Amino acid sequence: MQAEIVALYEQHAAGLLRYAASLTNGSDQAGDAVQEAFLRYFVERSYGHTIEFPRAWLYRVLRHYLLDRMTSAAVTHEVGDEHLAGITDPACDPESLVHRGETSRRIEKCLSGRERECLGLRSEGFSYLEIAKKMGLKTGTVGALLARANQKLQTAAEEGSGVAHIAEAVHHLFLARSMVPAED
Repeated sequence: MQAEIVALYEQHAAGLLRYAASLTNGSDQAGDAVQEAFLRYFVERSYGHTIEFPRAWLYRVLRHYLLDRMTSAAVTHEVGDEHLAGITDPACDPESLVHRGETSRRIEKCLSGRERECLGLRSEGFSYLEIAKKMGLKTGTVGALLARANQKLQTAAEEGSGVAHIAEAVHHLFLARSMVPAED
């Protein structure tokens, strides 16, 4: 099996790398993604599965891996370090807490129920597959719901709230509320 994988790597790695680079705009993720595709191939073969068309299988796995990485909330909603300097502890600034609460309520109103639920589960660290199973949806539907929610969040950020404030509001909407005991 090792000789099979080495031969496949020698035949297809360069093409897979070019393809990955075209999907990631030449980022460093391309090389990691190619390695991930070959690792997944190795795992499949280790379980004794036969892969009839290895080249097509590698390209498909690479594409799905990259699309999943590019659309994941962790990647698309990342706030760079330059934005963190202005974020203070909510307990220290009551005005900021009120603003964050208002922004999170506006976000909550603009998202559909399913978008809110998907975004909430994703913010808890669930994968697309886990969200799909939990909500009884297909993973493509989960991706579409998260993409629409992401677009709405980007629109809110462009309308003046800013990326850092939107990130704080989303955190407040999904994570901070789960830590506060419910009122009777």
